[in-house]
Amino acid sequence: MNPVITLIAALAVIVVHVWLCHRSPKFWYLGGIIPLLWIGVLAVLFYNGKIHFGEDWKMILFPTLIFFLFWAQGHLAAKKKEMEKMKAKDIQ
Repeated sequence: MNPVITLIAALAVIVVHVWLCHRSPKFWYLGGIIPLLWIGVLAVLFYNGKIHFGEDWKMILFPTLIFFLFWAQGHLAAKKKEMEKMKAKDIQ
């Protein structure tokens, strides 16, 4: 695949993931869509022998951590925003 297309696709996935992670806390599961898809892709690649943990551990570990950290950070930010909204309503 063309490296430019790969880069654009990766950036699009990250932007969608960040947007989904910052949704309302009642939709916390939306941020998990991309990490679950990533784990599915990794499982398929492992099954087909395309990647090996010993050789490709960086490609496996770092994107996985980034996806889950974005999800956790976005969920906390959305909870904080929701709490501030509730406090603003209580003050009025």
